[in-house]
Amino acid sequence: MDLRKNVALPAIIILTFILEGVASLIFGKQLFAENRLFIPHFLLVMLILMTAFYKRNPTLIYAFILGLVYDIYYTNIMGVFFALFPLIVYITDKFLQVFQKNILLLALITIFDIILMESIVYAFYLLIGKTNMEIFAFIDTRLWTTILLNFAFYLIAYFPFRRFLLKLEN
Repeated sequence: MDLRKNVALPAIIILTFILEGVASLIFGKQLFAENRLFIPHFLLVMLILMTAFYKRNPTLIYAFILGLVYDIYYTNIMGVFFALFPLIVYITDKFLQVFQKNILLLALITIFDIILMESIVYAFYLLIGKTNMEIFAFIDTRLWTTILLNFAFYLIAYFPFRRFLLKLEN
């Protein structure tokens, strides 16, 4: 039994899930003015790193499970993140078949994925009437702050998590 694969990786993912909730509660209003929203997507960043430096099929399984748990715990609508997390993993995998896996290109892919995730969630909530926020207000109060802070998490998590995932492959 490989403890890193069977215990450490799920533990890291669970801690990231908890950190995502804590970060939105503690740091959301301290980092920005009251009218700015910070939506942490730390799990998405970790899934992107897993897509780059780990096997695709286990990463897709993690994406489905985490999407379901995310929907149950954070949203009132089942299926949004259950569908989006695996979709983002799939799209990222296709990008990485074309591009190199260096820190800069993976950062750009991560930013693209966060924009894609936020835009799809916004469009879905707008479609079903859960929000009435205009597109410019969405970009100004939610999107750019979400990109900046998730990018900061990416920079913090990249090297240690990459090293950990590469050790899993050996």
